[in-house]
Amino acid sequence: MTARVKAKKSLLISKDNYPKLMLMDLNEIGRFLGETQYQVEMTELATKYDGVNLIELGTSRNMARVFTDILGFSKGNLHGILERYLMRWDIWNIKTVLRGKYYGASPEDIQEDIVVAGKYDEEFIKILISLEDVEAVLKELSTREVLEIPDEVVDRYHETKTLAPIEDYLDKLYYQEVLACVKCRDKPEKLFKQFLRKEVDVTNLMTLMKLKREGLTPSNPGEYFIDGGEELDTETLVRLVKLENMDRLINELTKYSFYADIKDALEGMKKTGTLSPVSLAMQRHLLKQSQKFSHIYPLSVLPIMDYMLRKKQEVDNIRIIARCKESDLGPDQIKKLLVM
Repeated sequence: MTARVKAKKSLLISKDNYPKLMLMDLNEIGRFLGETQYQVEMTELATKYDGVNLIELGTSRNMARVFTDILGFSKGNLHGILERYLMRWDIWNIKTVLRGKYYGASPEDIQEDIVVAGKYDEEFIKILISLEDVEAVLKELSTREVLEIPDEVVDRYHETKTLAPIEDYLDKLYYQEVLACVKCRDKPEKLFKQFLRKEVDVTNLMTLMKLKREGLTPSNPGEYFIDGGEELDTETLVRLVKLENMDRLINELTKYSFYADIKDALEGMKKTGTLSPVSLAMQRHLLKQSQKFSHIYPLSVLPIMDYMLRKKQEVDNIRIIARCKESDLGPDQIKKLLVM
């Protein structure tokens, strides 16, 4: 497995190619991708799509195929871990369908953001997309016993008229499932679980920052956070959200291991008020951690996860470049949005 993944990792776009991509127009980017590991998908889709849509669909479908292949190669305990890990794409697809129905998007627009890399196949996702509204999707999920969303969560959706209660539940369910799957039978599995808990920290930190930026102190702040973080447990997060201002919060964050990697982004946020640089800095922090872990145990689940993270980040970077090109942003502006 690690040999197969190492071969796939060698096909990732090198850092040297990103400056070139940022100088290309959309057609040139499409041709470039057609000469890389994205060739099959770009060729198949070129008769129906062009420009940004071709690039986004081609890269996301390639990622789905690659991840499905990796899962198919795996056996035994590794297969179970990877299946749970790739459940994030099942959650992603359900949330994408629900958002599309909530905002009245067309089936075609919803389909463009689907990544069939989890347990639910494309046929099932298409059935969900074909349904009339959010209520019909929730009913279909319940009828098939694919994913049972508790009645109290659905009731809160009706009360608030927003998808937030359902999306929060799905995010918490994912990390609950994947953390429970990793049994820590050896050192690599322990490190993998540690990495997953760092992911929880990142998600919770961004939720915390959003609450503080908006000046919100919920009556029950614990319900906004996911259990299982490495450094930021729910009790700590509740204490931090009650701090009187953002400056106090940033001062508290200096105590944590990730602070050095996000320090500059936090300083920038003070000036601009935007959280985007902080989110990008945290993503870079995670990639650094995954690379470090994968080098410690090269024959384990860790390099496989490291590759999956880097593959997703490559796809995200390509899509960002394409969208920025469509909006006529320059290379310097695009570079600030990429994670490498």
